[in-house]
Amino acid sequence: MIPLALMRDGSKGVVMAIAGGRGAHRNLEDMGIVTGKEIRVLRNSGGAVFVAVNGTRLVVGRGLAMKVMVDDEQKN
Repeated sequence: MIPLALMRDGSKGVVMAIAGGRGAHRNLEDMGIVTGKEIRVLRNSGGAVFVAVNGTRLVVGRGLAMKVMVDDEQKN
């Protein structure tokens, strides 16, 4: 598992866990980013992360993206 913020452009995986308090959980849940959902990184340029989840494109701030732990499907 790796943080969403460290995934490369074009990679996808499944959200396995969210590290953080109720506020982080609530913010991510409101965006549709919950445990078990597939997520795809559209662009990760070192700041905010542009992702697609549930057919919706979202921008996740870097701090929040560090709390989303993803099982990266493009492992070596």
